[in-house]
Amino acid sequence: MIVWALFDSGNGSYTKAINPLNSLGGAKIEVYPIGIDIENKNNHFIQLNLADYTRLFGDNKLFATLDELPKPDLIIASPPCESWSVACAMSNGTAFWKREDLSDSLFVPQKIASPFTIRPKQDFIDAYHDYDFEKLYMKRINGELTVFNTIQIIKRYQPRYWIIENPSSSKIWEYIQNILGFNLPYLNLTRYNNYDYPLQKPTKFAGNVFLGLNAEVRPAKTTLTNFTKSYNEWSNIPQNLLLDIFQTILNQFEKDNKT
Repeated sequence: MIVWALFDSGNGSYTKAINPLNSLGGAKIEVYPIGIDIENKNNHFIQLNLADYTRLFGDNKLFATLDELPKPDLIIASPPCESWSVACAMSNGTAFWKREDLSDSLFVPQKIASPFTIRPKQDFIDAYHDYDFEKLYMKRINGELTVFNTIQIIKRYQPRYWIIENPSSSKIWEYIQNILGFNLPYLNLTRYNNYDYPLQKPTKFAGNVFLGLNAEVRPAKTTLTNFTKSYNEWSNIPQNLLLDIFQTILNQFEKDNKT
C-alpha cells in the first residue's frame, strides 16, 4: 500500500506509526511524508511547500514533484490548523474570520451569514486584543492555500482512501464543504486521551472511510496550555491512535483487493 502523508514533516507522526506496522506486523506500506518543517529539526520528508500557488504563473513544481511519486492508495493530511482555530476569539468570530451579522432585530435573516468574511485591519485596531494583523493575515492565506492544495491533490491523484485531520472545532470542515464544495462523507471524531495521551484534544479524521474511532469523553491529565510550546509537539498525534487508523485502512485495503 502506498501512503502519501501530507504535512508529516514536523514530528513525522504518520511515518513513525507506519514503521512498526511494517517491521512488527508484516505490513507492506510505502510512506512518502511531504511538507516543510517550521522548526527545521527534521529531514525525513520530501521538502515541498504545500501552500504553493506558483502554478498560477506557470511554475508547476508542486504537481511535477508529486507526479514522480508512486500513485497513492491513501492520502492522509494534517493541514495547519492555526487559521481555522476558534481560540483566537474576536467580536463576531475569530481573529482570522468574521461572521457578518445579517439580523435586523425583528426577523430571522433571509440569508445565512457566512463565517468566512475577511476581517479589515480596522477590526484589529478597535479590538481589545493585541493581535498582529499582518502576521494573522499571512496565516489565514497560508491556511486557505494549504487546504485548497490538499483538496486539489486528492482530486488529482484520486487515492482509494483519503483522510484529513484537524481539531473537531476547526472551521476547516465548514470551509471545505461550503466554500470548496468538497464532500466529507465521514467525520470520524475521536479524543486523544482515549489512546494513552495526556491531552483530550477532540479531533476529526474526516475522509471517505469509516474509522470507528473512540470518541469517549474522559478527563484529561493536562491542558494544551500546560503541555508544550513547541509547534511540532503541539501538532503531534498519538501513536496508538494512528496505529488503529492505519490498521483499519490496511484491513480495508486487503479486503478490497480480494473482491
